[in-house]
Amino acid sequence: MSVSVKALRRNCLLTGFVLATLLLAGCAPALPPATTSHSEARACIALFEQVDRRIMAAGSGDGGDHRLPAYPYLRISRFYASFASRIDSGRFDEAAFDSWLDHLARLDAQARRIELNNLPAAERAALGNDIGERLNSCRQLLVATQFTQPGERRRLIQAAMVPDDYLTLNRIAGLYPLSALFVASGVKRWHEEERQTYAIALKQLPVEGRLTRWRSHKGEPLTSPEVASILKRSLDPLGIPEPDSEQLSRLFDTFAPLWEVDVVDNNDRIGTPLWKHGTLSVAVDRAAIFHKLSYTRYHGETLLQLNYIVWFPARDSGDIYGGEIDGINWRVTLGHDGEVLLYDSIHNCGCYQKFYPGKQLRLRSDLPTSYFEAPMAPQPAPAGLPVTIRISHTNHFIQRVYRASGAAMQPSALPLTVRDYDTLRSLPTASGHRSIFDEEGIVRQSRRPERFILWPMGVRSAGAMRQWGRHNTAFVGKRHFDDPELIESLFERVAP
Repeated sequence: MSVSVKALRRNCLLTGFVLATLLLAGCAPALPPATTSHSEARACIALFEQVDRRIMAAGSGDGGDHRLPAYPYLRISRFYASFASRIDSGRFDEAAFDSWLDHLARLDAQARRIELNNLPAAERAALGNDIGERLNSCRQLLVATQFTQPGERRRLIQAAMVPDDYLTLNRIAGLYPLSALFVASGVKRWHEEERQTYAIALKQLPVEGRLTRWRSHKGEPLTSPEVASILKRSLDPLGIPEPDSEQLSRLFDTFAPLWEVDVVDNNDRIGTPLWKHGTLSVAVDRAAIFHKLSYTRYHGETLLQLNYIVWFPARDSGDIYGGEIDGINWRVTLGHDGEVLLYDSIHNCGCYQKFYPGKQLRLRSDLPTSYFEAPMAPQPAPAGLPVTIRISHTNHFIQRVYRASGAAMQPSALPLTVRDYDTLRSLPTASGHRSIFDEEGIVRQSRRPERFILWPMGVRSAGAMRQWGRHNTAFVGKRHFDDPELIESLFERVAP
């Protein structure tokens, strides 16, 4: 939002919105009808509901951030939901609450911009060419007027939750307590196989095709003190680092990895997802890296994370785990000192998560031993930058992470075009725009046969590629890639 909540609230009060009871009631659809008498606020709520109905009917809903039914002009992520209890306990002042509210409003504004862009032309025309501006004005009005009283703030705080992405009914019907034991055994076998791979010397790793490297970094990297300075100077009232676009670009460039893939055929080449004749594919003649910023919490502080996402045309393995579209998300978690605290990765299905802890972390010694999927930490994070990610052919498993030097730094590495991850939520088609993800955050064309076997684990369409914010990363137990408490739940500090 371009104007702060505090300024909007002040302007609204100065222009006559002084009857707090009427305003609060008019803005919240959950309040008793007798108090919803403010016509402008009621009209705004009705507009959001009308737009929502059209978006849902057209199948254009965005499945990333969670909707708050009582507040159709706000959305929330797991990260922002983690602030609710702290705000409610009085650990943050009014400026922090306003900042938190701004973040929720911005999430909705971004999602609605995408959803409106993805609407069929006729549906968009029916809403009017100015629908985006009208929604933004309504959001500003509602945000500025609804939360002037502590009681309404508490209502929002209590509603600020994101449900987990596991299907409870599937677990009940699939006799989860029993079936999870068999799945856990399979996960354990995979862990053993991966440890054997990481035990092989780098130069002795088998190569079936041709090792091909891609790179996106091109500028002079920032030093650790420079990174730390950017993080410190960009803190908002909630303690969230918010670098400007130029600073963020330099951070992504500094920590960008080299991708080293054993290329046997085009399915092992990095490309770009696109719609062609109504079908989603990955064009390998347009190699790209998709950037996404995220955050986590560690010992009460917010840490910035850099996500680097690549896509492959397919996992052509010929088994139940294979299918169209594949990809990897490589994540870098930065400490306040400007150093890498942790690397971790998933395939874009949320599967095969691996952790590469920095020197400050080690796995906790008190992790559960039953109905819990142990984290896979095959090696520590290599010291220095940039790092090279070695990837196998076909199944695209990460086989090693090592510091790039020598031949790996030669100009022979192919260039990767840098793109914003959110462009995947609204790609051009022959008739307009469409997300690669459905309303449940799934890339439908990437569905795998394994879903017919693993459904008792409660993971929706197991093996399918999914949208950021919808990644289950464990079959046994529950774990999410965007869980803001993930690091603390699995790792502990190493004593200096």
